[in-house]
Amino acid sequence: MISTVVINYNQSNKLEDCLKSVQNFADEILVVDLGSTDQSQQVAKKFNAIFIQHKFVPYVEIIRNFAVSKANGDWILVLDPDEQITDDLAKKLKDVTLEDKYAAVNIPRKNIFFGKWIAHTNWWPDRHVRFFKKGKVKWEDRIHFYPRVDGKVLDLPAREDLAIIHFGYQSIEQFIDRQSRYSTIKAQNLYESGVRFSWFSFFWNPFREFIVRYIRHAGFLDGFLGLSLTFLMMVYQLQVLIKLWELEQNK
Repeated sequence: MISTVVINYNQSNKLEDCLKSVQNFADEILVVDLGSTDQSQQVAKKFNAIFIQHKFVPYVEIIRNFAVSKANGDWILVLDPDEQITDDLAKKLKDVTLEDKYAAVNIPRKNIFFGKWIAHTNWWPDRHVRFFKKGKVKWEDRIHFYPRVDGKVLDLPAREDLAIIHFGYQSIEQFIDRQSRYSTIKAQNLYESGVRFSWFSFFWNPFREFIVRYIRHAGFLDGFLGLSLTFLMMVYQLQVLIKLWELEQNK
């Protein structure tokens, strides 16, 4: 039995396309909702999904373990509402369950930002552990941290047909707003884990971001968007460190 788990908050339009992509793949669909005020519950009902209400949390890693624990499947696929799977990926994942050689699958993500596939700039293949045997994967309560896997992991090749399609940001304004929110959470996570502000990190981290995204991962091949996204991620690194410094001053 295969379960698909989606954590959702006010993304009913994207949620419908997400659930449509797994309706012939999953034996069970669960939508864990964080207090949506749109049509999310009606969309879940349309696909016979189990709708579980949960209080709002600022980022999904906090409740990923809770959401997964509610699934009944032997294998679990975790998606965000702005993600979809291809038919080829669905077939490949079903083959993995029949082979039964792995505890989890590391799946590439095809990130569509502003209507364009960001094929470089360190956003491809952007692999994430999203398909796994129940009980073999556990997340920490820290934003953008990879989960712990108990067992062997299959890394799928960087192929579009085997990727999760991620319809992310629709505008630069949305990107900036979300990164500002993420930087606050990231700074808090770092502070709680004992990391403190340093001038070395203040200058090195943004510079490293440029080297990794624009040079090593050929961000220039994504044109103006590649340059813009690299610059904005450099700003994100500065935001994290400035907010970390602020936490130290306040506490």
